[in-house]
Amino acid sequence: MPYLISLAMLAAIIYAFYQYATADSRRRTATLAEEFPAAWRQILSEQVAFYLALTDDEKARFEKQTQVFLASTRITGVQTEVDDNTRLLVAASAIIPVFGFPDWEYRNLGEVLIVPDAWTLDNDPTKEIKPLQGTLLGSVQGFQNQHYMRLSKASLEQGFRDAVDRQNVGIHEFAHLLDEADGVIDGLPKAAMPPALLQSWAAVMQREIAAIQAGKSEINPYAATNEAEFFAVVTEYFFEKPEKLQEHHPELYELLNQAFRQNPKKRFLRFATDPREWLKTLRSRRKFGRNAPCPCGSGRKYKDCHLTAQVA
Repeated sequence: MPYLISLAMLAAIIYAFYQYATADSRRRTATLAEEFPAAWRQILSEQVAFYLALTDDEKARFEKQTQVFLASTRITGVQTEVDDNTRLLVAASAIIPVFGFPDWEYRNLGEVLIVPDAWTLDNDPTKEIKPLQGTLLGSVQGFQNQHYMRLSKASLEQGFRDAVDRQNVGIHEFAHLLDEADGVIDGLPKAAMPPALLQSWAAVMQREIAAIQAGKSEINPYAATNEAEFFAVVTEYFFEKPEKLQEHHPELYELLNQAFRQNPKKRFLRFATDPREWLKTLRSRRKFGRNAPCPCGSGRKYKDCHLTAQVA
């Protein structure tokens, strides 16, 4: 009898280990079998310019990646509500930088904490976060063997509200996680960038940082803080204003093109050859009230900004 009990216990242990080891793959399989909610598709269509510029097949892949990310990632509100709109903007922020890597997973991400606005620096992700205007809008912090991301809800929404201002805090912070995939956040994304390009990337990065410090670059000055911030800032620029990045920094654009395995300029030009057509499309996809913020990101009311703009 003891021998039989031992076999039963061993079988239970093996089964438990199997369940644990295959949990991620089973969750992924179950998630991929689900239909993508129509309400989610509407949110992406209304708010995520990157998604709008995709082909139908690419949109289907983006949706599946969104489902997998949301099924496997904790997104928690701190002093603010987290609804489907917020969760989908977080997911879009995560997917955009790695869309060229269909099977990519942020295995080093423990949780995404959403706070109302800017906050004070706090190294312990288990403590209460107190909003304070003018401090931080996003951060990635290590805690034991995981990383915790914090995002300002107001800044996350603004990043997608203005799709061409070269600023998106969600993309910025997930660029840090992509950079960290090789073990360190240092501006050298070795997990994504082909080894043959690393030396060229390091040289171009130092040259661009020097230009920023000398006041001879239109790249956000925050990029000159250090190499890690440079990578995150130019990632925002690459996905939000690719034509300008290529025009002013062709070598940098080409390196990012190869690192991310994406050509956002080509994608957006395929979608709309005229920037005014882009605005026209955004209008047709979303119902803007006269007193709502203008979708161009100017900060003015829609009725006072682009409501009467001429669109050929």
